[in-house]
Amino acid sequence: MLKIIFKSLLLAIAAGITLCVLYIFDLPPFQKIAAPSAQTNSSNNSNITDAQKTAAETQTLPTNLQDNKVAVSKSYEEMTARALLLEQNNFPILAIAQYQEALHKTPDNLAPLLQIGKIYLRTGDSVKAESTFRDLLTKEPNNTEASIYLGKSLIAERKITDAKDVFQKINVNSPTVKYYQGIISAYFGEDDKAKDLLNQAVALGGAEDITKKAKNFLAAYDEYKFNSDSPTVHLKVLLARSFNQSGEYQMAIPLLFEVTKQKLDYRDAWVLLGYAYLQTEKYSDSVEALERAKVLDPQNPDALFYLGLAYYSMNNYQKSAENLNLAKQYDFQPAILVDQKLAEVYLQLQDYPKSASSYEQVLALNSQDVNYYIKPIWIYLEKTHQPDKALHLAEKAAADHPGTAMGNNLLGWTLIYNNDLVKAESHLKVAMALDPKLDATYLNLGLLFERQDKPDQALVFYKKAHTLGQGDGVAASAADRYNRLIAKINNKSLEANTLNQ
Repeated sequence: MLKIIFKSLLLAIAAGITLCVLYIFDLPPFQKIAAPSAQTNSSNNSNITDAQKTAAETQTLPTNLQDNKVAVSKSYEEMTARALLLEQNNFPILAIAQYQEALHKTPDNLAPLLQIGKIYLRTGDSVKAESTFRDLLTKEPNNTEASIYLGKSLIAERKITDAKDVFQKINVNSPTVKYYQGIISAYFGEDDKAKDLLNQAVALGGAEDITKKAKNFLAAYDEYKFNSDSPTVHLKVLLARSFNQSGEYQMAIPLLFEVTKQKLDYRDAWVLLGYAYLQTEKYSDSVEALERAKVLDPQNPDALFYLGLAYYSMNNYQKSAENLNLAKQYDFQPAILVDQKLAEVYLQLQDYPKSASSYEQVLALNSQDVNYYIKPIWIYLEKTHQPDKALHLAEKAAADHPGTAMGNNLLGWTLIYNNDLVKAESHLKVAMALDPKLDATYLNLGLLFERQDKPDQALVFYKKAHTLGQGDGVAASAADRYNRLIAKINNKSLEANTLNQ
């Protein structure tokens, strides 16, 4: 009986120590961490941070965007500042709601309505964008910016005639207005007028992006003039290329559709059409157009590369790999883009050796970004179980990027798998000092302490990684490891109690 009491006291003391550690580091006592919503891409892993957050409003908001629990009356300035911050952090729905609240507070100030329309347009809801800008112009007819964005919304809906009417009524000497008036004139075949307006846009200056785009269209006209014997249909293809390069895909598509009706064997028109469909997420239409281009020219690297991308977007990874490999065979440039996509495709196919090989090809072409090392190292560590290869890459990453947090983190990570825990801890501490906010470092420190059979410290660092990760792949791995370690600790405690009974 005394033996049982003594062991129970030891367990209670151990639990108390653990609770103290968790309390010091502001952790819940063995509370399960909620993992972020499941990711569909199998490339999410323990050291990969999502480059961009999704628009899903179910994600955890950054700390500076979380509402205080105490309800307070916010000023117009506070509402719009919060809306802007939400927009910048890719929470468009919440940003719109905040702008609407600001609009309700000061109905005479229509600036929030303009921002709402811009968000709708940027996120692809051109119908709501058009409605919002029309509503604004009903209340403020001389708002030039709203008129410009209404015209852009109509172009996005492929209502080019309506857009032309809107821009013709804007009587402002602006490079943006002249540019849109010019490209719409080009679309309708009013070539002399188009060139004049585009030259005006360039002469007005002040908008570098607009100047660059206007010069692109003028160069298309010059190219056609240089080949004076070319048929008229060639000019349409050159202009469609400029529409694509300027991001005006909805103007390129009908123009190219007209060309392919007149000339079924115009390969470049089919390639440009397939690319425009790809950029507007019409993947089946893109595949159809690019397959036509492929029939006309089976060795065209552009058609093959875009076809690989289109099939990838349709989750047809075998077809994607097939066409991307052909694009590589026929020397698509820049070659690094092919290897990057092939690496992703093979990852989806769970062909890890080929994926790692493609990632290493990327590194051979460009190792200037230390983040390029992450996925191949992850594959070698966690999929093909080749820690020596991972270590070789990590050493190269640290050598190519000395004094960086990620370089030291990668080296520390691989040293754990190579059972050199002392060196691993040293590099991870350097990484933490260089960048205290790098979530992957804390995840790897958690793994290190777990390997050293120090669960209390491991839990602390897993929780820190989860908090810093803000819903990315690191946060997911941290939650998983934290919860599994807690289950392991609880099972040991249960087993100990069972043995003592």
